[in-house]
Amino acid sequence: MMPSSPTAALTPPSAAPAGSLSFRGLWLFSPRLDGLLLVVPLAFTVLAWMVSTLLAAPVSGSANRMAIWTAQYLLGNGTHVVLTFLLFAVHRDVLTAEPRQPRQVLLGSLGMLGVGALLFALYYADATGYAYVVGILFNVFGLHHILSQCKGFWALHTLRGFQAGITPPAPLERRLQLWFVPVMLTLVLVRLFFVAESPRPGDTPYLDIDQGTPLPHGALAVLLTVWLGYFGLLFRTLLRSGTASGPKVLYLLTVAVATGLTLVAPAWGNVMLPGLHGLEYYLLSARMLEPREGDPPSRVSRAWVWPMMVLSMLPLLALGVVHLVIAGPSHGTVSAAAADLKSHVVLRGLTTLSLGVVLAHYFSDALIYRFRLPSIRRVMLRRLGFAS
Repeated sequence: MMPSSPTAALTPPSAAPAGSLSFRGLWLFSPRLDGLLLVVPLAFTVLAWMVSTLLAAPVSGSANRMAIWTAQYLLGNGTHVVLTFLLFAVHRDVLTAEPRQPRQVLLGSLGMLGVGALLFALYYADATGYAYVVGILFNVFGLHHILSQCKGFWALHTLRGFQAGITPPAPLERRLQLWFVPVMLTLVLVRLFFVAESPRPGDTPYLDIDQGTPLPHGALAVLLTVWLGYFGLLFRTLLRSGTASGPKVLYLLTVAVATGLTLVAPAWGNVMLPGLHGLEYYLLSARMLEPREGDPPSRVSRAWVWPMMVLSMLPLLALGVVHLVIAGPSHGTVSAAAADLKSHVVLRGLTTLSLGVVLAHYFSDALIYRFRLPSIRRVMLRRLGFAS
């Protein structure tokens, strides 16, 4: 569904009191879609947490892992990765926006598939080492990818506001936007890898790769202080700048809740934050796959966009279902689900191939969203419906 045109009359910034929020004409997609994007990950996480608290251990842990599986395969954190390559197939202008980009995407993607092949070999050489490498690789690069997309959505909200004539961002907001990824990435990774998951004696970090417990659970207070200071300063800046974009404030509030939840309760932040990311990518991909005026003739009409997306993601969803059936929900994510499946060589091969596709997606997205390059910015904003 296309967003309304950002031409609605707004109160002039000079006449708006500080702290006022505007919504009309400022949604990225539509009030309904933007609202669902923000509500669904939070509501699903809260509902799953409520179910988990009503169950006795270890069933409660299985409920959490099933919620993580749902965020991965249904909300799209793990399945959306093929949509990048679907976009290349349907709209070549995304791939060719910069002259060297097709070669870079091809070589980089082949390299990432090669990494997947190395992971396949590592699994059979050292299953424990494989689990550690996968845990580090996909949590570090995956989290960077998720946070970078949040920063991109923040920028799109700012652009929508600029096109609608709303107050330009304050210099401090721009600096905070530049700091967002490194600050949040550092806080979350320190929490996941180095801080004990709970204050219970002998408890280990959420992501335990046999590193021990470098920091006590009390270090969480320091991380939360930095998180609170960052978002407190951000919202103070947004609300004191005159008329602020209501959809942008709501989006950043959702991001704040998701990152804060990951710090406080990583097992549940690992549901909300990836779920938000997958749904974001669904909406972005659907928007960019739509035909635009001036596109070459194509048999892909607007009505086929969502069915085509679903069909392209079915193989990864099927792989996730196979892991769930064979290993059971107690194993959780794909990498953990196959940890004891050495005899399933074909399944292991498909799993490591899917991990290679994930890495290729990270690599490709880092290229096609380089908005600092005028040619890429022009093509991508047109595909997103932001071209003037």
